[in-house]
Amino acid sequence: MANPFADTLHLNVRVSAAHRAFVLALHIAAAAVIGVLSAGRPWLLGLLPVIAVLARHAHRNAVLERADSIVRLRYQYDGHWRWQRRDGVWQRGHLVSAFTAGDWLMVLRLRAEGDRLRSRSCILFRDALSARAHRRLRARLTIAPPRGGAEQA
Repeated sequence: MANPFADTLHLNVRVSAAHRAFVLALHIAAAAVIGVLSAGRPWLLGLLPVIAVLARHAHRNAVLERADSIVRLRYQYDGHWRWQRRDGVWQRGHLVSAFTAGDWLMVLRLRAEGDRLRSRSCILFRDALSARAHRRLRARLTIAPPRGGAEQA
């Protein structure tokens, strides 16, 4: 029987309804707090356009509209990662850290080869991957983390 931790994981990332709902709820709550606080300080209403711009940016990330949105991931048996952006460019790198919250959320911080300072986050709610792929990635991150020593939370 083959070792499932020795296989390369091929993951197709799709738009997550949970991610979109989270972004919407978060920004509506921020706007509501600003609305309540502006009763005593009307100048706070000037923050509402900022909240709207941030909400649009976060929504574009959630629906994978940006050219640099990750649409495919490959986690190789040797701990190396490759990811394809929406514009078709493949990048190679490694996992800086991984955060898992039960079986419903994983946040991966990936760093491209040759890029020492900048890393990018890939937010994967349960419905962003197939159930089997989500379970296998979560198991590999929990049981057999990459040799690079990614931080687990």
